[in-house]
Amino acid sequence: MGTRKLQGSMFHRRLMLLWFVMAGGVLILGGQMTKLAVVQGAERFAAAERRLDLVDYLPTTRGRILDRHGRPVAIDRPSYDVAVDYEVINGAWPLQQAARDARAGHQADWAEMSPDDREAAVAQRLPAYEKRVEALWAAIVEHGGIERGELDRRLDAIKKDVQSMAAVVWERQLRQDIKFAGDGEQEFRPRPIREQRQAHVVLPRVPDRVAFAFRRMGEDRPGRAPLPGVSVLDSHRRAYPWDTVEVTLDRSHLPRPLRTTEPITIRVEGVADHLLGTMRGDVWAADIERRPFRNDDRPDGIDLAGYREGDAVGHRGLERAFERHLRGARGVMLRRLDSGELQRTPPTPGRDLSITLDIALQARIQAVMSPQFGLMTAQQWQAGYTTAGALETVLPLGTPLDGAAVVLDVDSGDILAMVSVPTIAAGLAAPCPDEHKPYCNRPVEEVYPPGSIAKPIVLAAAVSEQVHGLAAAVDCQGHYLPDRVDVARCWCYRAPHFTTHGPLRAEEALARSCNIYFYTLGAELGMARIADWYGRFGVGRPLDVGLMYEARRADGSIVWRGESGGTVPAASEIEQLRKAGELRFATVIMGIGQGPVMWTPVQAANAYATIARRGATRPPTLVRDRPRRSEAPPAAIELDDVLVAAILDGLRASVSEMYGTGHHIVYSDGTVEPIINVPDVTVWAKTGTAQARQTSRDLDCDGEADVTLDDPTHAWFVGLVGGGAADAARPRYAIAVVVEYGGSGGRTAGPVANEIIRALRSEGYLETQP
Repeated sequence: MGTRKLQGSMFHRRLMLLWFVMAGGVLILGGQMTKLAVVQGAERFAAAERRLDLVDYLPTTRGRILDRHGRPVAIDRPSYDVAVDYEVINGAWPLQQAARDARAGHQADWAEMSPDDREAAVAQRLPAYEKRVEALWAAIVEHGGIERGELDRRLDAIKKDVQSMAAVVWERQLRQDIKFAGDGEQEFRPRPIREQRQAHVVLPRVPDRVAFAFRRMGEDRPGRAPLPGVSVLDSHRRAYPWDTVEVTLDRSHLPRPLRTTEPITIRVEGVADHLLGTMRGDVWAADIERRPFRNDDRPDGIDLAGYREGDAVGHRGLERAFERHLRGARGVMLRRLDSGELQRTPPTPGRDLSITLDIALQARIQAVMSPQFGLMTAQQWQAGYTTAGALETVLPLGTPLDGAAVVLDVDSGDILAMVSVPTIAAGLAAPCPDEHKPYCNRPVEEVYPPGSIAKPIVLAAAVSEQVHGLAAAVDCQGHYLPDRVDVARCWCYRAPHFTTHGPLRAEEALARSCNIYFYTLGAELGMARIADWYGRFGVGRPLDVGLMYEARRADGSIVWRGESGGTVPAASEIEQLRKAGELRFATVIMGIGQGPVMWTPVQAANAYATIARRGATRPPTLVRDRPRRSEAPPAAIELDDVLVAAILDGLRASVSEMYGTGHHIVYSDGTVEPIINVPDVTVWAKTGTAQARQTSRDLDCDGEADVTLDDPTHAWFVGLVGGGAADAARPRYAIAVVVEYGGSGGRTAGPVANEIIRALRSEGYLETQP
C-alpha cells in the first residue's frame, strides 16, 4: 500500500520524469560529444588547425632541356612576380581604408553619429584611396607592358577563381554548421578563405628592373604614399640561351652569283624555336580541367603540381609535348599563427629532358637557310634560262623561299638537326607573316608530294616483289602512254628538243631520274603494292619523333597532334579510283612519287636511312630515353644486298656523274659547275621536282595576290653522306631538304644540301672513316 502510494504520488512521478529528461539530455550531449571528439574529431581538429596556418606556396623550377652534348637549350632563370592583395583586386581595400580613416577622425563622436553621417564621412575619404588603386593599375600597365584590357582580364580571372573556390568552401562550411547546430537556427557567417587573404600574381616573370621599380613603389617614403597591396615575389622565367646566335659562314664555294671571298656573319633568331616551343603565361580552362590546383580527390585538397592563374604552361614544341615531365611541383611555407613555428616543404623541380639535337649544328644550318645567305631566295640559276638567256620564273629575284631540312644519324636514328624556314621569330617579324605559316613546323607537320625522291622506294618494291629485275632495261621514248604524248611524259621530253633517255637499267635510271622507267615499275606493281611499300617505309603514320601531344576535340575525344603521318591511298580510295576510271593513270604517276601520296621531310630522311641500313628500321627520335606511343618496333624491310648496292650506285651517280640530275648547275653562258663541292666526302642522293598545287603570292602585303604560280613545283634534295672516298666511305647521315615552290630540285635544294654537308664537317661529324 505504501509502495503504491509512493509510485502514484504526483511528486515522485514528476521527479522520475525530470530524471529521465536529464538522463536523456546527458545521453544526447554525451553522444554529440563522442561524435565531435571521436567520430569527427580528426576532421574538425584538422579544420581548426588549418585556421591557425598561414600558407605560402613556393615556386618550383621547370626541368631543363639539354642537347646531345649536354648544353642547356631551355632553362629556368631566377625572376620575379608582381602580386597584388586580393582586397585590392576585388575593390574592398579603398572602402576599408576610408572607413578606418573616418573612424580615426571621429573617435570622440563616432558612436553618436547617425548611419548617414558615418556614410558621408567614409564617402568623403574614399576618392583618395580609389585614386591610389588606379595609380597601381596604371603602374602595372606601364611597367608591365600590357594593355589595360589584358590587365582587367587577369583581374577578372583571379576574382572568378577565388570566388568559385570560396563558394565551394562556404557550402562545405554551411553543411557543417547546419549539421552541428541541430535545428539549423544558428545564423551562418562565411569565413574568409586563404585566397581572400593572400596576394595574387598579376605580372608573372618580370625583368629585374620592373621588379625593383615595384618594390620602390610599394615602400612608404616621405612625401609619397606607397602603391596599395603590391608585393614582389621570387619566381622563375623560361630562357633559351641559344635563341639568338651569330654564325659566320664561308661564301667562297657558293654558286657563282653569290660567291665571294668575304665571309658573312648572320644573326640567327629563333634557333630551334619550332622544336623547343614556347611558354604561355595564361592558364586555360583545359589546363585546370586536366590538373586543377584545388583537387578534392586529394587528402589536403591541394595538388601542388596543379594549375592556377599566373602559372607558365608549355604551349608549343617540346615544352608542350613534355609538359608533365618538365613541370615540377610547388613547395609550401606554413607558418603557425599561434606559435610562430615555420614548416617548409621544398618545391620539387621538374625533370630534365635530353634531346638528340646538336644545337650548334642546328644554328649553323638555320644560318645557311636564312634569306641573308641567299640560297633560300629566288635566284636566276634555280629556274634556268630560255634559249635567249632570259629568266624563267614568275617570282622576283630575292623573294624569300620557305622550306625545311632534316639531318638524321643513320646508325642511331638520332635527329641531329631539324630546321623549319622561316623560324617563328623571323616569320612573325616578316611583313606578311600569314604568307609563310611561321608556326608550322615543316619537317614533321607539313606534307609534300615526294616526286622523284621516292624512286628508290619504288625500285626496291618492284625488285623485292619480283615484278622487275635489276638487269632489265626500259626504253625511254619520252612518253609512257602510246596514244598520249602530252601526259605521263619524261621530264626531258619537252620543248624545244624533246629528247629521250633510250634503254636504261636501274642504276642509270635512278641517276638520270627517268620517269618512263618508273612509270613502268609503278604499272607493274599496281597501286595497292606501291601503297604497301610506302607504308613499310613509314608513310601513312606519324613517326613519333617526340613532338606529339594530346589534344581534346569538342566532343571530348582525344587526338594526337604535333606530327603528321603523310598519306597513302587506302583500299577504299583505290576502289574509288577504279570505279572512276582513273586508277591506271594514278598508279603510273605514283611510280614517280606523284598522285595520292604525301610525306614529311623527316619521313623522307628516315626512308633513305632505312635503305642505308639495308632495310633495318629504326624510328627517328628527337628525345632520348622516352616511351613511345607504340612500343612495338616497326617491322624490318627485307632488302637484298645486291638491290641496296644498285640503289646506292644509282644515287651516287646522280651527284657524281655529268648526266646525274643532282650533279651540276648550268648558267646562262653555258658554263657548268658541280652542286656538291665538299672535298673528302661521298654523297648518295636523289633530286626531286615535285608538282604542287597552284598558289598565289602577295608580295607587297596589300592583301591581294601579285603573282599566281600556275604549275609550281617543290624542290627536293634527299640523300646520304659519309666521310672519305667512295671506295671506303659508308652512309653516316641522311639529309632531306625541301624548298617550297623552289622549282628544280637539283639547282635549288642541292646547293642548300651542299652547305648542310659543310655544316656537318664544321661541327666535326664527317671525319674520314678508317
